[in-house]
Amino acid sequence: MDYVGPRHIKGYGPINSIHLKDVVGRQVAGQQYNEKSMDNVMDFLMDYWKQCPIPKYLQVDNGMCFAGDYKHPKSFSRFVRLALYVGIEVVFIAPSRPWMNGTIEEFNKGFDKRFWQKERFTDLNDIRKKSVIFFEKENKFNAWKLRNEKLKVVDPKRMLPEDFTIAVDRLPMVTGKIHFILRVDSRGKISVLNEYFDVGKEYTGEYVWATIETMKQTLMVYYKGENLVVRVIKKFGYEIEETVHNRKDPIFGSGL
Repeated sequence: MDYVGPRHIKGYGPINSIHLKDVVGRQVAGQQYNEKSMDNVMDFLMDYWKQCPIPKYLQVDNGMCFAGDYKHPKSFSRFVRLALYVGIEVVFIAPSRPWMNGTIEEFNKGFDKRFWQKERFTDLNDIRKKSVIFFEKENKFNAWKLRNEKLKVVDPKRMLPEDFTIAVDRLPMVTGKIHFILRVDSRGKISVLNEYFDVGKEYTGEYVWATIETMKQTLMVYYKGENLVVRVIKKFGYEIEETVHNRKDPIFGSGL
């Protein structure tokens, strides 16, 4: 998932478009807003998950509308909390490395070329109406390209009920995993949620995979060596200063 913008509609103002793509089925979705904000991300996702299955993983960059706080250690954004709440593991790509989100970046270019530059818009409502048609065409084309592929459907499909609502400002912390792809700095350290961890100078300049396991309250750091074998190179305690609840699939049951 990624944001594109701002783009400007003459005589109206800025427009930002949020895009989501299924890397397996290649289906895309999106919505336009006046500004980039976490509120709009949450609005888009809760509407989308009432119509489409909830994935196991969701990969994003480190923009404030996803990561949130850039100052306080162990600051879990509302976006991350919502993802954990519905059973998603968020994957944050390395900062300033958009090529790591190549699938959605490629679609963003197509959105620019085949929609933004091709159409004319008057305001937010106008671009929203026209984007629905654009996304439908893209999905029909992508489905046609995969017509000979035998894709397996994850069962059961998990979707939000149509009447689902939740106080997004009071989301509890629940059990789950949050992943970070990070480059080790010259001191042999990585930064996870505004806190540094020493993984060793021998890994300087290398990329590692760091995983917070909320219930176990641990931070695991993984490295893939030249032989392509993935191994744990560090394990840290990661105390979360609030109660971590067990997930009970609250979107399908009675809640936490």
